[in-house]
Formats: sequence, C-alpha cells, structure tokens
Amino acid sequence: MVSDAIGNRIKRYETLLKEMWAASAKYLGAFSVSLLMERVVWEVSLEYKEIELLQYDQDGVSCARIAARLEENPELPVEDMFMKFIARYVEILAKLLGYERAEEIRKRLRILGEEFNEDPFAKGGMKSGEDKNRH
Repeated sequence: MVSDAIGNRIKRYETLLKEMWAASAKYLGAFSVSLLMERVVWEVSLEYKEIELLQYDQDGVSCARIAARLEENPELPVEDMFMKFIARYVEILAKLLGYERAEEIRKRLRILGEEFNEDPFAKGGMKSGEDKNRH
C-alpha cells in the first residue's frame, strides 16, 4: 500500500495539474488544453512511461491510475516525472499564450507548490523569464 505521504504528494500534484488545466482553459478552451496535455504526455512518456496513466478530458485531470501504479511499484520517480511534465507544459503554454499570461499561471503554480515545499520549476525545464523571446 502506498504510504500516506506518497498518496498526499500525488494529490498535491493532481491539484497543481487541475489548476494548470483551469487556468489554461480560460485562455485556450478545454479542447485545446486537452490537446496540449496529450502532447506533453507523449513527450514525457518517452522518459517516464507511467505518465500515460494520467487521465484527462474536457472535465479535468485525475492521477488515480498513477497512484494505483505506485502501490505496485513505490520506487517510481513520480516527483521527477511530474516536475518534467509541469515544466514542459508551461514552456509550451508560454509559446501559445505569450510570456505574460504564462507567467501569471506560473506564479499561481509556484504559490500552490510552496504549500508542499516544491517549486514546480526548480528541477529542469523552463525557468522564469527563460522563454521570453524564443519562438
């Protein structure tokens, strides 16, 4: 059985992903966000196959299947997987929405991340201001 600490961590990542979904859908619409999620899942799955267990549709996001896989294999590097997912998602979002809107979303995610002592952009991926002029 997955420890409560790991289960809580998965729930926190799920909360971050739901916030990303909601904030992105405000600008892109649910269908486009679903396509963006599909793209990022595909990219991250090249390194972390378990990200394919992430469930998402126009109603939102669920990490239930990832949590179930953790029960089978508690050694999965879920923190690295989620951090890579979040960083790549926001990097693409910056290209779609522009730097300023993506920065607003990034700030909200940082605030949520601070609630469990994790900066979603500290481990690889785009740092604040990095993609400002790249197209």
